[in-house]
Amino acid sequence: MIQRIQTIYLALAALLLGLTFAFPFATYALSQGDVIFNAYGVTDNAEEINTFFPYYITIALSMGLALFSILQYKKRKLQITVGRFVYLLLAVTIAFVFIDFYSLKGQFEIDSAAVSYGVSMFLPVAALPILFMANRNIRKDEDLIKSLDRLR
Repeated sequence: MIQRIQTIYLALAALLLGLTFAFPFATYALSQGDVIFNAYGVTDNAEEINTFFPYYITIALSMGLALFSILQYKKRKLQITVGRFVYLLLAVTIAFVFIDFYSLKGQFEIDSAAVSYGVSMFLPVAALPILFMANRNIRKDEDLIKSLDRLR
């Protein structure tokens, strides 16, 4: 049924991932102006600076798969598989965000005081334990159904 606790967890994770598009990962204060690093890359103020990982695609895919998983409430094994894939995809995205964050900091040759972390840096990190709890509850439901089948 759709009114299970894992539905709330998956919807909350999708909401956090959706908010990632609204806020920047980081803001670098340079002498010629601020450079903003967000899910779409780096702003136009920085020439010849690129991120090599398509964050907007992986975050949107993770968000879409979390929403897809909500609709698959009758197919718990598929839900668990999709949840594991989303968890892996999100972990890879987070790793590349932090790699690009420190790479850009080195390319701009600025100290830590000139860098401000954005909210989006931590939203995917907050979605990871929520996805873990959703998968754990889906697994509990699957175990409960299996135990009831044994009793018949």
